[in-house]
Amino acid sequence: MTIHELVTELRDRDVKIFDEGHALKLNAPRGIITPQLLELITCYSAELLYLVRIGDVRVCPSRWDHRPRWRYSPSAQLFVCCACRQETTA
Repeated sequence: MTIHELVTELRDRDVKIFDEGHALKLNAPRGIITPQLLELITCYSAELLYLVRIGDVRVCPSRWDHRPRWRYSPSAQLFVCCACRQETTA
């Protein structure tokens, strides 16, 4: 499974990913995180943390509420969530 497939799987299972200092924090419905899924999350933890920190919309924990604050970042070459990145509007 690639990182993109994992992100899609987590999003489809309603797993929310947060930056908790220097580690990932997951919030998921009970029973959703299987041992196999946890192993994949552990393998890709650095990549997932990077996506959270840059504000990649694929891992935005409040996608529907934050959607008006999404914008395209040419430097990252993807859409980012300004609310997750804690950017202020000018």
